[in-house]
Amino acid sequence: MTVIVNAPDWAHPQTDLTGSTVLLIGGTGGVGEGVAHALLGAGATVVATGRTRERLDDLAGRLASPRLVTAVLDLLDPGLPEAVTALVREHGPLGSAVVSVADWGGQGRKRVIDHTDDEWDALIAQNLTTIFRAYRALIPALSAEGAIIQLNGLSADLPFPGAGGRALTAAATKSMTRTIAEELQGSGPRVYEVILGLIGTRSRQLAGFDDPTWIPPTDVGVHVAELVAGTSPLAGSVLHYLVERADGPRSA
Repeated sequence: MTVIVNAPDWAHPQTDLTGSTVLLIGGTGGVGEGVAHALLGAGATVVATGRTRERLDDLAGRLASPRLVTAVLDLLDPGLPEAVTALVREHGPLGSAVVSVADWGGQGRKRVIDHTDDEWDALIAQNLTTIFRAYRALIPALSAEGAIIQLNGLSADLPFPGAGGRALTAAATKSMTRTIAEELQGSGPRVYEVILGLIGTRSRQLAGFDDPTWIPPTDVGVHVAELVAGTSPLAGSVLHYLVERADGPRSA
């Protein structure tokens, strides 16, 4: 069994993913990096994707694991299904996948009704269409015994004045994930929606923002690893909340 370093008290002390390959979409983000770290610590091979080679190379340099491989992947690329097929051909069967994608957009803080059509369309494309296309491409490619996990934020549940476009797309992807889980009904990989509270990402720390109550990204990864392994006590529930580190993940 492989011990996950610094596992929080609520986590199972041991999660063994040796021999498993997990696709991590959005691996270059702050949450994605923590998830990659935890999955590698559990023994998995991680195929981390991002939209730029530079950021992927930075990630590989920081994690420095022979079981981490990286690939440029754009969820809006018309050739996405073929790109996923190529990943399977190159790295072997994908047991599970994690989707950690979020874009606050370049429009700045403004009321929902003040968005231009172009700003609205960009938010929908980056935060909703991407998740839809990921599910459509990944579910047929994953093992039926595996899992696909969408990581989302509290903006999926709460009003976010000034960032309503992001919140609306988060709520929509939450609904999408739960609907797909019902539609599969055991005929495909297990589907999970994990709503996260404030995360103490590396970028926030580098910018001088940190709080001991924020959830470390690796704690998110610990929960993800347990869902992939099927050892989490919440493995039978689709919707999870991880908003307080001390309390750990909770089902709806």
